[in-house]
Amino acid sequence: MKLLRYLAPIALMISNSAFAGGSLGLSINNEVAGLEYDATRMGTPLHVSAGFIHHEDDGNVFNLGINAVDVRTQGSPVRIGIGGKLYGYFTDYNDSGAIAIGGFVDYSPVQLNGLALGGHVYYSPSVLSFEDTENLVDLGLEVGYRLLPTAKIYAGYRFIEAQEEVVDIEVIKAGVVGLQIDF
Repeated sequence: MKLLRYLAPIALMISNSAFAGGSLGLSINNEVAGLEYDATRMGTPLHVSAGFIHHEDDGNVFNLGINAVDVRTQGSPVRIGIGGKLYGYFTDYNDSGAIAIGGFVDYSPVQLNGLALGGHVYYSPSVLSFEDTENLVDLGLEVGYRLLPTAKIYAGYRFIEAQEEVVDIEVIKAGVVGLQIDF
């Protein structure tokens, strides 16, 4: 629970900022449930995110992220973000965390009539990892379909692994289906 002492001030700082909108996503399968929130800071390319993933057997993962998103080309089918995330994971083996750098890309061209492709990768080397964690990898890929201008369904794969001194912990390694609502 030491991690919560660090996350609380960050959450308060983010909540006091003016945001222009964002998205809320829910992803599930038989053993995994995930909730992800993303918001855009008004007048800037700054996106902040917060997420929680629960796996019935392998534990829980919390994350807070900040990404700079390309806003130069309005109406472009490609959205790219570069930044970092703070992770905390809690398993039967260990509670630890890491600061990871990486980014995401979303591609949804008009010609594909609502079809969207996306992915993200974040990596933390040992110098940015806490406790016994040697490194952490978060990788996700998805294919989605926009049902409404403000809502899409998707299917994807999420892999989060923490390598530790003694054992490699696959916190999440699962295919998921999900729903994302933009506001």
